[in-house]
Amino acid sequence: MKKLVLRTLAALILTPTLAFVVFPFAKTAWYLVTDTGLRSAAPSTFAFNLHASLSRRLPGYVDERIASGVAETLKVNQITATESPVYGAFFYLLATENLQAQWEADPTLSRRPPKETGKDAIEACTRIILDPGHAHWVRTYWGDDYLDDPNCFYRMLVIGSLAAHHHLTGKTEHLPILKQLTADLAADIDASPYGLVDDYPSQCFPADVVAGIAMIRRADPSRAEWARKAFHRMMENFPGQLPPYMAIAETGEAWGPSRGCTNGFFFSYARDLDPAAADALYGKLVTDFWQVNRLAAGWREFPNDGNHPDSYIDADSGPVIWGFGTGATGLGIGSTRIHGDHEKAGMLGAEMLAGSIPLPDGSLLLPLMVSDLEHAPHFAETVILHQLSLSGGGEPMRRAPLTGAVWLILGVELVLGILLLRLVRHLFRRSRSRIDCPPLPA
Repeated sequence: MKKLVLRTLAALILTPTLAFVVFPFAKTAWYLVTDTGLRSAAPSTFAFNLHASLSRRLPGYVDERIASGVAETLKVNQITATESPVYGAFFYLLATENLQAQWEADPTLSRRPPKETGKDAIEACTRIILDPGHAHWVRTYWGDDYLDDPNCFYRMLVIGSLAAHHHLTGKTEHLPILKQLTADLAADIDASPYGLVDDYPSQCFPADVVAGIAMIRRADPSRAEWARKAFHRMMENFPGQLPPYMAIAETGEAWGPSRGCTNGFFFSYARDLDPAAADALYGKLVTDFWQVNRLAAGWREFPNDGNHPDSYIDADSGPVIWGFGTGATGLGIGSTRIHGDHEKAGMLGAEMLAGSIPLPDGSLLLPLMVSDLEHAPHFAETVILHQLSLSGGGEPMRRAPLTGAVWLILGVELVLGILLLRLVRHLFRRSRSRIDCPPLPA
């Protein structure tokens, strides 16, 4: 009986040790050594690995969620439950389009093209984007004509998603609504006195307007010059400055400071509209928001002018610790990559991989834990996928250095793995050793 107990205990310790300590350490070390793109702004093979994993998991999640009808029961203040399911689908579709273009330029990045690996997930994400139930929170804000009202954020998601679906599959059944939404949003931007359009009533986020302009350009390439002019008209409200977190659409005035959580989203698309203007603004972003210390590198949530808190939290920023914004840094990986900033991109890529704790099924433990497990369990992973799918600039001269946080995580995993494996070995040895029992009485 004692042998059975020892062997059972050893097995119970061994399984999670291999899955949550040994495997993450080995996979992290492997990609840090072999994936040049993860340690720079070049295309990353890890991004293709994450894409394949999400492509397996998303279709079942989408079908189950649509069938449940839960989206129609939610309130508008349940932000992660309402926005994240469709936001994640948008990120996945755009990432797949980006990765497909990289694969076509270099088929050695993965064995199969992303549009084939993600065939079912592409259709699933399009279904949730078009599902009326998942527009319930938008309808609550804008009424039944929500596709005609300002509604910049939601229409931007639909336009970008349907354009990506068409580019990846060649299918045309959604082109009529795509053309209508594209023309309507462009008209609303033109009709706005300052080029700003609300996401929700009296809530205007300039970064979302820039993303909307970029999605219009993707859906209709003939509007490239229109998009460049619309971008400049909007940015004239904030001459020489980074766009604020929020603005007043009716006056063009900034409402609050520029913030890292929206800057990352802004820079993911601004370079598509005007590379020279975006590069100049990126230089200001680095000056005002980039932060490096002995432990970590990343983007601040607030400018480093000393007038803002180093500790903070809200639904957009996530936890802000020592000035570092989790949302700012997570959504800021892509800005370093698309601007060809290889050193910063590599530092953030390595931190992301080490801190995510990759699991044997291809999922990432920490992003799963910080997502809304009930409503949008894959959201943080789709954000990471989208950010890693962005790439720009020339070839890296060398791999970026590893920050202290990466070495610390790897060190803890290595030591913990050794200790736990030694404990398992000890328990198995004890279970095989001879157990002397006293003789039975005569």
